[in-house]
Amino acid sequence: MLTFKNIKKISATLLFFLALFIILTTTAYAQGGTICGSTICLPNPFRGGSSLFALLRSVINDIVLPIGGVLAVLSFIYSGFLYVTAQGDETKIKTAHEALFDTSVGTAVLLGSWVLANVICQTIGGLGGPICPTP
Repeated sequence: MLTFKNIKKISATLLFFLALFIILTTTAYAQGGTICGSTICLPNPFRGGSSLFALLRSVINDIVLPIGGVLAVLSFIYSGFLYVTAQGDETKIKTAHEALFDTSVGTAVLLGSWVLANVICQTIGGLGGPICPTP
């Protein structure tokens, strides 16, 4: 149970770690491109230059789309499972319809974000702006 004494202990602990974090931080000098030292080479994981639009497109193409695609497939499978287990019950069928509709809307938003990111990058690139990464 949270009492005033426990809240004070938790607050003091969080304040201590916050102060420790602020004091012990160092500068990273993280820039785009490949950094090669004497023994290791660290490539830029977003492989897309240093512009905001290139970062946006890389994050959507490399992180959001793969994870969202897997979740969309699993959601469609779950919606089908709801239909199969409904067995004619109207309330369960309505729940399955809602799940299928929500999954379809989510998939449309996911694909729309990909289209929007690509259109923005191609438009900015066509105007002589930063070059977007290739997928």
